[in-house]
Amino acid sequence: MDLTDSAQIDRSNPDMSSWVILITDGTVIEYPPEGYDSFDTARDEARRWAWIISGMGWIPIEQSADDRWIVGDRDVRLVHVEGEGGWVGTFWTWDGYPDPEATLLHDRTTARAWVTAPLQDVLNPVAVEENEWMIVATFDRGGEEAYAVVHRIKLVGAR
Repeated sequence: MDLTDSAQIDRSNPDMSSWVILITDGTVIEYPPEGYDSFDTARDEARRWAWIISGMGWIPIEQSADDRWIVGDRDVRLVHVEGEGGWVGTFWTWDGYPDPEATLLHDRTTARAWVTAPLQDVLNPVAVEENEWMIVATFDRGGEEAYAVVHRIKLVGAR
């Protein structure tokens, strides 16, 4: 796979459509999420991240879908989101899948409310950890854990 080819698809959308790059190792977001308003720029950066994580080509890069690259134990995900915001949230299900994969949240107050909201209005988080860059809530269901996580997003490019 040649990571220097640039995509010729423009999926940018003027009605606040954005693209978020998430770099994960299992259910852990390894690097700060980045947000872009241009698909072409975001895809180029995602491919660059995959190349860097691969040790600049030492580890094979597998492209499992148009907008996802697998490098060893890490995934580089390019996720389309609607709206705008300074925080990006992901919910990791009991099975270890992101659902939603990414959602934009306006500010820290909104992000904290989203991450700590009881699941299905009944299951409260058993733990909440936060710092100035992220907030994570752990939910327990009979010994199985799920996680709601929000990160302050690095916005690249002006709106």
